[in-house]
Amino acid sequence: MIGALSACVVVTSVQAAEAASRRFDIAAQPLDQALSAFSAATGLPMLYDSGLAAGKRSSAVAGEMRPREALVLLLAGSGLSARFTQGGAVVVYANSGSTVTLNPITAVAAPVIGGVRDDPAARSYADVVRRRIVEGLRGEKILASGDYMLSARVWVAEGGQTQRVEIITGSGQVERDQVFLATAGAMLFPAPPPNLPQPMRMEFQVRQQR
Repeated sequence: MIGALSACVVVTSVQAAEAASRRFDIAAQPLDQALSAFSAATGLPMLYDSGLAAGKRSSAVAGEMRPREALVLLLAGSGLSARFTQGGAVVVYANSGSTVTLNPITAVAAPVIGGVRDDPAARSYADVVRRRIVEGLRGEKILASGDYMLSARVWVAEGGQTQRVEIITGSGQVERDQVFLATAGAMLFPAPPPNLPQPMRMEFQVRQQR
């Protein structure tokens, strides 16, 4: 389940929201709850894959500081980082990244967004999309079995619906490619950032664990 695109909050100046010091008192707790508390304290919506927070705990944050400093403390030791976007949201992502282990397979996806590699918000959103697609691989036997590689272009509509999926390099099995197209084409993602360069190009490598 893809989580946590909070209801949009209009922020007049993201830079001002980041720079203004305020008092924080967020106890150590399950990470998803701590991120909700941070969002409530700052008015900044959080965008992240709920699987990233599963089973993790936050560090306590107490005292007067800027939101950016508070978030660094909150995420300390979690293996996650965060970026503030110009659109008025905070994107949380895994530090390392591109490998997701699905028992009994390992799937790797390396998203490239419209040829743009230096936009942290776009890269983080693409990571959310590819993780959701990887979860879809788990639910389809033909996609979760065998050893194969597949690359595709994915477009996401303004509301988060899959708008279009094209296979660039197929898996070598027509039926599997068709199931991939149907699975990815039926997915719903968080709403994309404004002016997201599209398509997102992703490569999936599936290898059975030996």
